[in-house]
Amino acid sequence: MNQERKPLGLSVRIGYGMGDIYGGGSTTILNMYYLYFLTDMAGLSPIWAGTAILVSKLWDAVTDPVMGLLSDNTRTPLGRRRPYFLAGIPLVFLSFAAMWVRPGFAGPGAAFAYYLTAYVLFSTVYTMVWVPYNSIAAELTEDYDERTRLSFYRMVFSNLSGIVAAIAPKDLFEGVLFRGDPARAWLWVGIAFGLVFSLPYIVTLLTCRENPEFMALPRKRFGSVKSFVTENFLVPFENRPFRYVMLMYLFGFMAQDAVLALAVYFLTYALGIPSMMTLLVPVYGGLLVSLFLASKLAQRIGKRETFLVSGALWIGALILVLFMRPGMPVAVLYAFGLAFGVGLAGVQSMVFAIFPDVPDVDELVSGARREGLYSGIFALFRKAGGAFILFLVAALIGVAGYLPPIGDVKQAQTPAFVGSLMAIFVGLPALCVVLALFAAWRYPLTRERLDRIRRINAALRRGETLSPGDEAVRAELLPLMVAGPRPGRGGHA
Repeated sequence: MNQERKPLGLSVRIGYGMGDIYGGGSTTILNMYYLYFLTDMAGLSPIWAGTAILVSKLWDAVTDPVMGLLSDNTRTPLGRRRPYFLAGIPLVFLSFAAMWVRPGFAGPGAAFAYYLTAYVLFSTVYTMVWVPYNSIAAELTEDYDERTRLSFYRMVFSNLSGIVAAIAPKDLFEGVLFRGDPARAWLWVGIAFGLVFSLPYIVTLLTCRENPEFMALPRKRFGSVKSFVTENFLVPFENRPFRYVMLMYLFGFMAQDAVLALAVYFLTYALGIPSMMTLLVPVYGGLLVSLFLASKLAQRIGKRETFLVSGALWIGALILVLFMRPGMPVAVLYAFGLAFGVGLAGVQSMVFAIFPDVPDVDELVSGARREGLYSGIFALFRKAGGAFILFLVAALIGVAGYLPPIGDVKQAQTPAFVGSLMAIFVGLPALCVVLALFAAWRYPLTRERLDRIRRINAALRRGETLSPGDEAVRAELLPLMVAGPRPGRGGHA
């Protein structure tokens, strides 16, 4: 019986979902607090802090795609992806904790060098674990709806982690447990969350096993440098579904990153609200309640359509910001948070439900299963986009006239800065949402087309000759799915 016809057990869904406690939680903390930590705790100027984050991501231009290729070509008794979960258990903890140490530095240059190095180390370990993790979903099941269910479990754990990661650092560690001692507070943020992010991979390692058919495929052979670059960095962009889902992912998550990075500044300086819980409780409450609804809606109307509806909710939420003022009824902020959270549920879950369908299109053309390669490129653009948005936020608030704290005492911001901050808080994510919606509108892969592709792939994987009807279907699908399709299927020739 084909693996695609076997419903995944609850333990597999939970184990897979727990793997994104790291991704969801660490991304939330870094996007919300790391710029704040570098400017207000470590003493870096906004432009130096943003530069440290941006420069560290240049390393990902090499590590993400290479990690994808490495995991695609790994053959061990644990599989192609799971060895990296095992290695990640200690490394995730160490690399995350190192980011929040605040040694005594002789000057800003030494501080910049330390945090740049720490971020590069974190990014490398994140790539080593996240690229194989993102790849394994396509290998656990080939079923369209089962992949949506996997995405639901992933998003539940990711966002439960995100809730704790969003609230605990400032409200609990800095505000309660280590009140008056921010250096110690953020050190313990690194230690505690390093453990929270690393240990769940024990469960993921034990429960998630890859399709043995894909393990049996031959390793990829690399030719000249030119052919290597062409095949692994240029050819994937001929895959139209990949091209558009990558843009949906890139701009959708850039919009989220912009809101999260600006939230602590916006609440503190524009609205005079010291607690992040006022915003984050409705955001994550709406998100968690809506994840199940987004999953069900996708089964009724499709993944792309659910993404479009969710993005439209974001636009409505951002319009509400224009009515926010200090001392306003808190219901306005709750309404924004709830609408943003509901939209976030659909955007997040649909991207990760759609991505496992992309390697099926690649197999239709090439005959290879290259989940790792696509995941590596996915990760590259995600992290580059996140780094760029954080750099842009840092640069914009710096240009707008942000006044950093003197020691541990926050300065009052000018009215001009507060007005600019509100414009940035609305305009930057709104632009990203519009670009993500355009990409979703162009996304070509439907349930019916995917079913046809999977049927043809399964037949060729078994060495069968396609019927005239299936050959006609393949000829019809290729121009829709691939820009300039190449003849033949190397893996099944």
